[in-house]
Amino acid sequence: QMYQQMEELATTDGLTGLVNHRQFQELFDVGLKSAARYQRNYALILCDIDHFKSVNDTYGHPVGDAVLKRISSVLKRSARDTDIVARYGGEEFAILMDETDAKGAEVIAERIRNLIKEELFHSDIGSFRCSMSFGIAVFPLHASLKTELVVAADDGLYQAKRAGRDCVVLARRHTARKKAG
Repeated sequence: QMYQQMEELATTDGLTGLVNHRQFQELFDVGLKSAARYQRNYALILCDIDHFKSVNDTYGHPVGDAVLKRISSVLKRSARDTDIVARYGGEEFAILMDETDAKGAEVIAERIRNLIKEELFHSDIGSFRCSMSFGIAVFPLHASLKTELVVAADDGLYQAKRAGRDCVVLARRHTARKKAG
């Protein structure tokens, strides 16, 4: 029982209860290798809470922590049982989706985006709502390497932010690099 508790502490984010960044990276490696071996799709969704700094600045960090916990709960409930939901850092989250194409990942990201917008958060100085932006990349459509997949999803997230936030953006199509020589 104690070993199980220690393992959970080592692999779980203390605030949100989601998979932590280190464990996420390990699971990402395993999942991507499996997808490559069996020639399956593997989707990565990166998402982050829009204007989260202003939530902390306006309502205080305890309310910010409560927002992170609630949003984590929505992410976990909205993802499929086989998906891996992780706290990627700060107010950023990641979802790994085995055997999921771009359309399937978009459907789930849109569902989560809409559910987040419906959440009403409370504080001593009033109630408020949050929104999230999403970037999606899929192996092998957008990238064939882990680092490229992360960059592609992050680029989608950046495009979502530039497009006014509160939206889902699919990464650009993968362009094969020519080998030197």
